Amino acid sequence: FGVERYQSAPLYRTAGDTTLSRYGRDGWLIKLLSSDTTEWVRVKGISFEDEFIVPKRYIQSWGDTIRFDKVVVVDVTNQNISTLEKRGDTWHILSMNPATTGVHKPPHAQETPTGIFAVQEKKEKMFYVKDGTSEIAGFAPYASRFTNGAYVHGVPVQYPNKNIIEFSPSLGTTPRSHMCVRNASSHSKFVYDWAKVKESVVIVID
Repeated sequence: FGVERYQSAPLYRTAGDTTLSRYGRDGWLIKLLSSDTTEWVRVKGISFEDEFIVPKRYIQSWGDTIRFDKVVVVDVTNQNISTLEKRGDTWHILSMNPATTGVHKPPHAQETPTGIFAVQEKKEKMFYVKDGTSEIAGFAPYASRFTNGAYVHGVPVQYPNKNIIEFSPSLGTTPRSHMCVRNASSHSKFVYDWAKVKESVVIVID
């Protein structure tokens, strides 16, 4: 299924099974079909088909009263990003901007995965390394993580430069990032300030 083992959840058909069915992506939203107080929990996918058993330690339960009124939509085909917010019974489009998503270029770069993900973490500066090394090559501003190493962030700043770059002419053209969703830095700051952790979702479509 193209999901690497690192930072993923193993999905099985039956509890205690030693045969893995597939890996589930970090940050995927799922529906719990059994109690989350047991060692194994039955789940149903929203971004994937079928039902599976998952070890409890891979599940973070947010209760059945949570609701998501803020949504970031990323279109990997048309290379754009939009934000929507529900106010009352109506969804409002707040922004639409060009973006750049991940490109298949192993071993260091891969496509931005499709699916419905929770916003899990934020970094005002997300430092990145030069491919194949541990050397920090620069940073991406206003980063909101939704799965694995994938963030919505602004235009990367490569050292020795230190000033935030607002725009890149490559935005809205073709995939070119390692997995992340690049967009104008002012827009990534808007997403960073607006989309709260565990209260917002990122929907990646193709």
